[in-house]
Amino acid sequence: MKSTKDLVKSISEGSSAAHAYIVEGPSGSSRENFINDIINGLDCLEIDIVRMQQSGKTGYKVEDAAALTERLGMRPYGKYLVGVIDSAELMSEIVQNKLLKTLEEPQEGTLLMLAAAKSDALLATVRSRCSLIRMQEYSGYDMLDEEEASGDLMEGAFMLLTQRVAFHEFREFLDKHIKTQEDALTLIGIAEDKLRSAMTQGKAMNYCADRIELAEKCAADIGRGMDKGRALKKLFLSYCDNKAAKA
Repeated sequence: MKSTKDLVKSISEGSSAAHAYIVEGPSGSSRENFINDIINGLDCLEIDIVRMQQSGKTGYKVEDAAALTERLGMRPYGKYLVGVIDSAELMSEIVQNKLLKTLEEPQEGTLLMLAAAKSDALLATVRSRCSLIRMQEYSGYDMLDEEEASGDLMEGAFMLLTQRVAFHEFREFLDKHIKTQEDALTLIGIAEDKLRSAMTQGKAMNYCADRIELAEKCAADIGRGMDKGRALKKLFLSYCDNKAAKA
């Protein structure tokens, strides 16, 4: 396992250090603490922290990105000016494109951190301008919060993976518990973590790999704007087909 101290050292001292990062991991206190640990580790001098504010009910608006890029265009008061975008997958394609110039040509001393449940939910043009940090690779952050792991999203992942419920029951679950795009992507992330865990134990390798691929396609569909409920229902039915094919 890696440590956040090594990551901070790479960011602050590495000659090839990036200026923009995608922090991939389930939403919640663990991801928030992970990002805060990185920022706090950079605190050799004063640090300015700017967070993109979400003015839309279900996602970020163009003006939210404009406000962030305007602030990031200013010089930092201390050594670093850190821009943080939580739940970055809630940015539409238009909003993400608004960030490209800042990602490509940031001011000196500027760092951007885009937190997302799945990096694949972001545009390829955004991903290509960022270094990817997977929380699960870092000691202390490789497990979900206990509260998250025992909640509704874990139940939904169990329903999705085990296929022990009828389609209408899964649909009712989605209507009741999956309120945001972030909820949907976190559910998918939990399911993928369970599948990868099974693979590390040598269980049904090809079967799990197929399902992970389907889950990643579902996350990408949601990132491109497909309705979250429709995408998850499609994934559930795909898993039913996948199960029948393997029987």
